[in-house]
Amino acid sequence: MKIYTNGLHILWQKNVILVCLNSLLIILNYYLKMIEQFIEWFEGTWENKVQAFSYPSRFAMVRLHHKKVPGTDNMFYGEQAYNYQLHAPYRQFIVEACLENGKIRMKNYDFDKNRYRGCVNLDQIKYDEGLTHKGTCDTILSYNPNKSEYIGSVEGCDCIVPHRDGETYVKNEAILGEDYYHVIDRGYLVGTKKQIWGSRYGFFEFARMPV
Repeated sequence: MKIYTNGLHILWQKNVILVCLNSLLIILNYYLKMIEQFIEWFEGTWENKVQAFSYPSRFAMVRLHHKKVPGTDNMFYGEQAYNYQLHAPYRQFIVEACLENGKIRMKNYDFDKNRYRGCVNLDQIKYDEGLTHKGTCDTILSYNPNKSEYIGSVEGCDCIVPHRDGETYVKNEAILGEDYYHVIDRGYLVGTKKQIWGSRYGFFEFARMPV
């Protein structure tokens, strides 16, 4: 009788372990699909044409590129430029989408911007060569399944960006859907809540351009 009871206990333990492993696999698969979907949606070319035409005094027409770095699955080079000056982007960035604690961390890197301006030489971007991770400037995003979109921001006030003769800290918010990307970047004078640069009228509302 004792042997029979022990056998049932062992069988019960094995079933519990199997249930736990199955649950972990389901969770892991969910998060893997989540970041795969994010990467798929993030890549592409965007513009805010409708917004700029609707509110020309508030929003300039801007073109935004997110190009995947060759040889990587989750790193992107980006440029943002006024539509009338596409050859001279006013913002360049390299970001890397990583899964962390059930959220997506967009790691932000500093780099030699002249080397890649115009979306050239992207195959020369290397982790261990010329990239400096700016951890305080990472954007943390969560997935909202009810709205089918990713929402996030830079945490804290430690993402420092030089501006003219002083320093500012960046506060941003981003919302990514399958065919839209709404983002707002603002710079504030360090140590204050005084806005120095960035939109004063809300999000730039980008729509995905046809391939």
